[in-house]
Amino acid sequence: DVVRVVSIPLKVQPGVVEWVATPHGAALITQTCDVVLSDRLTAHLAPVLQLTPAEAKANRNGRRPHLVHLPELGDCYFADLTYVATVSKSVIAAAERKPGVESIDAVRKFGQRIGRRFSRFAFPDEVVPWIRPLQALVESKVSKEASPIGWALSKVASLRLECAGEWEVAPYPLTLCVVLEPGVLPPFPPDEIPSCSERTNTWLYGPNGSALIRKHSEIAKCLHDGERVSLDAADRYWLWGALADSWAAMCVPPENSTVETLEAVEGGALSSEILSTDDFSFERYRHSEEIDLDHLSSPLPV
Repeated sequence: DVVRVVSIPLKVQPGVVEWVATPHGAALITQTCDVVLSDRLTAHLAPVLQLTPAEAKANRNGRRPHLVHLPELGDCYFADLTYVATVSKSVIAAAERKPGVESIDAVRKFGQRIGRRFSRFAFPDEVVPWIRPLQALVESKVSKEASPIGWALSKVASLRLECAGEWEVAPYPLTLCVVLEPGVLPPFPPDEIPSCSERTNTWLYGPNGSALIRKHSEIAKCLHDGERVSLDAADRYWLWGALADSWAAMCVPPENSTVETLEAVEGGALSSEILSTDDFSFERYRHSEEIDLDHLSSPLPV
């Protein structure tokens, strides 16, 4: 629910409270079971923000965990989890309220995104600079679905970083898992994936076939254009794999980084893998972490 309150409290220093204005109301983010139990005396509210259409489009997929879409209010309204206030349940009971999320599917998604805000994994500081180039690409292109890269990102359900060593000791063996929406990848059995055509293979890797020679924008354009000309299923599969490889290849830190950062990734590069949501196992989900726009910590102060 979204309740009509004019502001919520923010403690700024001992004994001093400021009031954060909530002209669009505040979203109730406490679970229903806690709201209805008589021995739970408080609830939690987060202010509702109205974003511009462009900002809203970029954030409805949950890439910024502090912004959670409230679909019943419209395309541009979000709960802002930057500010979460604890209030007496009497405030909730006395306020006018309306649904911010209603369908069961939307309620589940809302709950998952609230949880993700507070359960995100903190990547090691020396790994963060490796991921920033990919983060910057997603941030600049995710809302531009008319562009080939924006179109490709719209087909991605999740970008996840998997560490075979469980983040115990550097250097970390890292794999960028590009998890695609259902139906994007042709449904080949794992042991029956056909070879890439000679033409596409040469276009991607050159006549010697030793290394990827195409930029991610070129590969995305080929995939995007292939939607209109019925690109061969095997070539589509291998092009998506090459796009994942190109995104992984972007993940390099600045040359002037510390030795700890430069040596943080095993082999000096991320590997990559493409999977459909249908094939990404729960076990791999448990041992990987999502990359999103707010997931990387800021550099430590000097």
